[in-house]
Amino acid sequence: MIQSAKRKLIIPFLLPGMLLIFVFFILPAIQTIQVSFLDWYSTFKTTNFLGLENYKNLFQDSQFIVAIKNTFKYFFISLVILFPLSVFFALSLNTIKKGRLTIQFLIFSPVVLSVVVASVMWKFIYNPNFGLINWFLESIGLESLTRAWLGDESTALIAVILVTIWHGIATWIILIIAGLDRIPKELSEAARIEGANEIQIFFRIKLPLLWEVLSTLIILWFIQAMQTFPFIFVMTQGGPHGSTEVMGTYLYKMAFEGRMFSYGSAM
Repeated sequence: MIQSAKRKLIIPFLLPGMLLIFVFFILPAIQTIQVSFLDWYSTFKTTNFLGLENYKNLFQDSQFIVAIKNTFKYFFISLVILFPLSVFFALSLNTIKKGRLTIQFLIFSPVVLSVVVASVMWKFIYNPNFGLINWFLESIGLESLTRAWLGDESTALIAVILVTIWHGIATWIILIIAGLDRIPKELSEAARIEGANEIQIFFRIKLPLLWEVLSTLIILWFIQAMQTFPFIFVMTQGGPHGSTEVMGTYLYKMAFEGRMFSYGSAM
């Protein structure tokens, strides 16, 4: 009887949330799909039905193909750097006792900055004329390594990726530390008694037990990489020569700057 009454209460509690999801997510998604089949360019929307024409144009758009490649490149490069770095910091913070709060503050402090503020700050740091990076390289006699970091096709994307990691690594570290705290310490102690070293303990005990947390983080990072926009838009706007153009920035340029709403909806 009590269970039946609880089930009846579930629907009224879920309705407000379901309504918001429908209005702000499902309905716009349906409208976007509808617009992608129409002819809506410039200011006025027409009712001309184009069918799959916009989708066919996507596969013939070389810049869109480049944007897709850059998006996946952004994901894989950032993951290769972020994965070991966050695990290293999490293991270190989980081990040390003295000075842990100070180190945590330094690692977590970038999170409080908005993306735009962080992007503008690093844009100044990367500046080839008065940026801190080139100034530091010149001060230690490595002038040959100085360059326009955001203006060079070979370094622009990696420069943005490093800023993204700097800004978002704290989330990974927090969740990995939480995952490490869930692992019974008796397992590591028993392995040490059996003669296992710290590397063996990590790869054979800690890493398998952490995989649930890590796999979730990888999925979330993939979603973030597919949606990446503000860092690139503020720092490079997709340049130089499209080397940092990703799907988000290219979609914005086509749909809102070029007013090609149907084409943007197809993207």
